[in-house]
Amino acid sequence: MNFSKRKSISAVLSLAMISSFALGNVGTVYASDLGKGTDYYIVNPYETVDWENFGQYKADFHSHTTESDGGNTALEMIEDHYAKGFDILAITDHNFNNTTWDRTDRPETNASGKPLEYISSERLAEINAGTDRDGRGMTAIPYSDEQSRNDHLNTFWADYNNEAGYTLEDSIKKADELGGISHINHPGRYTGAVKASLEGGERISKDPAVVAKYVDLFNKYDSSLVGMEIINKKDGDSISDRILWDSILQQTMPERNFVWGFSNDDTHSVGATGYSYNIMLMPENTEEAVRYSMVNGTFYAVAKVAKRELGMNFAAQGATPVIENISVDQEENSITIEGTNYNKIEWIADGEVIAVGNTIDLNDYEEKINSYVRAQLLGDGGISFIQPFGINEDTIDNLKASVEELDLNKGIRNSLTVKLENAEKLIDKDNSNYANVLNAFINEVESMKNTSITEEAANKLIESANEIMKNIK
Repeated sequence: MNFSKRKSISAVLSLAMISSFALGNVGTVYASDLGKGTDYYIVNPYETVDWENFGQYKADFHSHTTESDGGNTALEMIEDHYAKGFDILAITDHNFNNTTWDRTDRPETNASGKPLEYISSERLAEINAGTDRDGRGMTAIPYSDEQSRNDHLNTFWADYNNEAGYTLEDSIKKADELGGISHINHPGRYTGAVKASLEGGERISKDPAVVAKYVDLFNKYDSSLVGMEIINKKDGDSISDRILWDSILQQTMPERNFVWGFSNDDTHSVGATGYSYNIMLMPENTEEAVRYSMVNGTFYAVAKVAKRELGMNFAAQGATPVIENISVDQEENSITIEGTNYNKIEWIADGEVIAVGNTIDLNDYEEKINSYVRAQLLGDGGISFIQPFGINEDTIDNLKASVEELDLNKGIRNSLTVKLENAEKLIDKDNSNYANVLNAFINEVESMKNTSITEEAANKLIESANEIMKNIK
């Protein structure tokens, strides 16, 4: 079972099916609450965020120094980010393992004669603590590297540098084996979309062969390959990468595989810093919290330039959109966003804007929503991209309706229904014992397979119950 939307059964068809169902003739075991439309479950990546008490921390996960092709030393790049209010920084020089900011093992200059300079251990402690910034420190991400032997990949918390001949997958795999994480950089440079017209870039970014390359990688390394850049620099190479992102999401989200969207300056000089960044939603600014946020999608991506969404000649004026709260109402099948510095909120499903406004009621867009929906806030100062919400129909109500539609005797139907009702009550009380009750439901269905219930119908019921447990975890 997956996030793919199973089309609702109309009232007429449902009545016809209920009156004519016989063992072995079950067309589907999913049904909607005909009074209010499809009953969805919304998988909210921000569920763990305490919007009132968490901080919003500005992060750059892609920067360069004179250790590779950057124009400034590590010292200058660190101090510039610190002065500009960044809270998190990863220095990701090409094919160079950036370990710590106070390293002393480097020569005075690089091979081209450019200076190499890092901050002192004393200064590192000051920056980490924010002693000269009202206690707002800046966190360094260690063992970061833009693995660039092939398509570029940023790796974090992975102590290695790619070797000659490494493919993109080799670099992803190595970071995975070392317990690190990674995200894909500016894929439009490699798909060819950046060299095409707007229409050509869209066509390339929807091409099944192009999309399949990335889907395969995200599915294979789903625990460590956490996402991709949807904005790079001032949206040059990345101009079609939000289209590619949606194309990927349409295939990964049905398998519960979230692909997070990152926005990075890919800064090569201090003058190019502050246009594209990420806002991490965390209880505190620590390495552990940053990693959790990167892995679980508790952040949003911000850009002052997004050519397709804001316009080719857009010039940011004022503050970028800030997200202040996201709430999900499972009963009403709705998502609501609150924020500031925005003019409108757009909701996107399968790459198309389907709604505008603070709240989306999924039942108003049933024919347009499949496995996910995401949102973006547009304002005079730029755009903020919210991570995708998973959408599926694996709910207790739908499973109860499916049981009701089967041709079962009253005793068996009541037994199964009571278990589901008890599980629902426990879920409402946040009682973990719901899993035991759902497992009892699964065991009872299993015992009736090929007797009271066909194998196909039983398997679908069991699969749905398992998917419900995944939703709740």
